[in-house]
Amino acid sequence: MDSTPSCNLAGKSLGEWHHMWVRLKDGEQLNFFAKLKSILDVGCGNGRYLKYFSKRIQFAVGIDINKKAFIKELGLNFIVADAHNLPFKNGCFDLVFSTDVLEHLSKPLRALQEMRRVSLGRIYLCTPNKLCPVDMSKVASWFGTHKRPSIEKYVTKQELAILLKIAGFRNYLITTRSFLPLGWLVEHKKAKIPSAVTKILLEIESCLEKFPFIKNLAGVLVALDWG
Repeated sequence: MDSTPSCNLAGKSLGEWHHMWVRLKDGEQLNFFAKLKSILDVGCGNGRYLKYFSKRIQFAVGIDINKKAFIKELGLNFIVADAHNLPFKNGCFDLVFSTDVLEHLSKPLRALQEMRRVSLGRIYLCTPNKLCPVDMSKVASWFGTHKRPSIEKYVTKQELAILLKIAGFRNYLITTRSFLPLGWLVEHKKAKIPSAVTKILLEIESCLEKFPFIKNLAGVLVALDWG
């Protein structure tokens, strides 16, 4: 089933599980994360994805411009750095991973070029879809549960493809994921959703992601390039 979680997400709350699995399942199903020895998480935030990868990849490093967001207690490798100017040599990582970051950058093309430089082209990134009719960031800010960043510029699938091409990526694949804000409802609104209902909703979401036109309206763009 498309909604089957990775064992590395065991123990997560429903909200965190759905938020992460929506962004990771393409990589898991395509075996994209297999046989990697090193990974860089650009814009790692509190470190939850870095923690996920550190369980399976020998050397995992996270960078973020905001050191206050990172949870030091996780005991992971973290560096304060700017995505526009990564402090690493060319090709020193097997993969660069980045999720929910590109839309907040003043120069997204520059950041993509840097990601390609330090990974020699192998990346995996997620960013909100501009065509999605529901902007959960805006909705969350209305309810007072989220402060919108100073930069929040979404792109369409086509616009992301153009950025990737200009940045030098050639073997990229872009998919669209997620229609249901389960993570937001549970984490921010403390919604209590019965497990049976959750299972049905996940099945519906999985079906919607397969419809040719409807899937273009999904909330998350997932882009990966094999390098």
